[in-house]
Amino acid sequence: MDQPLPLRLLRYSLRVAYVIVTNFMAIPAYITWTFLLYPLKCLAPNIFWTIEPVLFKGLLAFVTFWVSSGGYRMIESGDQLDKILEEKAILLVNHQSTSDVPVVMASFQPKGLAIGHMMWIMDYIFKFTNFGWISYFHGDFFIQQGKVGREEQLTLLGNHLSTIFKKSLQKWIILFPEGGFLRKRRKRSQDFAKKHDYPVLQHVTLPRLGAIQVVINTLCENNHPAAEVKEPTVNQKSKSTGIEWIVDMTIGYPRAEPLDLHGMCIGYWAPRDISVHYRIYPIKDVPTHNTELFTRWLYDRYHEKENFLEQFYSNGVNIEDADKENRKQPRMKRQSVDLDLISLLFFHFFYATSTYIFWCFLYSPFFSLLSSCLAFVF
Repeated sequence: MDQPLPLRLLRYSLRVAYVIVTNFMAIPAYITWTFLLYPLKCLAPNIFWTIEPVLFKGLLAFVTFWVSSGGYRMIESGDQLDKILEEKAILLVNHQSTSDVPVVMASFQPKGLAIGHMMWIMDYIFKFTNFGWISYFHGDFFIQQGKVGREEQLTLLGNHLSTIFKKSLQKWIILFPEGGFLRKRRKRSQDFAKKHDYPVLQHVTLPRLGAIQVVINTLCENNHPAAEVKEPTVNQKSKSTGIEWIVDMTIGYPRAEPLDLHGMCIGYWAPRDISVHYRIYPIKDVPTHNTELFTRWLYDRYHEKENFLEQFYSNGVNIEDADKENRKQPRMKRQSVDLDLISLLFFHFFYATSTYIFWCFLYSPFFSLLSSCLAFVF
């Protein structure tokens, strides 16, 4: 039974207050830590990139708690990720709404430092949000959508991968290849599919190849655009420092009703289970050399997502039951993603303590000095 309106408003208010407090506590502390550690970034980058993922994981622990405390539980299935978490991979995620981001965060939060070693490729507008501030220091990339300036954006992405990703200890790259929310791109994608005789999709859209091709060309051996081959072949071996896996992640919301980030944070939506399904592909088995074959391979993955989600939404079949293909990767049992309470308590203590120390020895003296200077000037 629904709670009375006054109780719901009280619950929303308390959750909003908690979100605001954790934002003001953690984000300035994280940014301050990155400034204090900047000499290490220049002189001993390996040490810096060992510490920074821990700080970043701590920030995302707060987001994970916002989600789990609202009763939103991730149920994961498919291929086991344990053995590849320390290797480099591309994570492809279907994109339905702003809730996809906290779903990814909550799914990977308990998986060691994997979430701290992820580089996000996200829309440029996120650069001006609180998440964008920390993403900038973390080394994520903000890409502007649209045909105008598209080639320039892909060039900037390639430069970012070469100068930031390769020099850091980051391992995973998160991509939303559809290039936007499902509701915004579905009609255009369906028109494109009809025109070019591709499958017409309802629950996902045809992915865009630009960003993922840049990632592969930059980070995988023998995949530079200049290295065209006449006969279709596949990449035989990725560099030891390059991409080794492609992980296809399918998110399914009950009744095909995606949530939104703000509603999840305040607990507006009723508690529910969100399905997360993984499929792993070794990069050496993916036809990355040939654009036509790779396009077909990527479209096939999203056609499979469409079939999974159609059965999940229409017939009540779990995504892992709809995925009947036999693969070499070991499969996990359908299981919930549990919240790591010890880690959560540690990060609350760490960022609260950091905020207190920084306020006493940095923020307060700085504001006092600034106030004195302004008083002297005016």
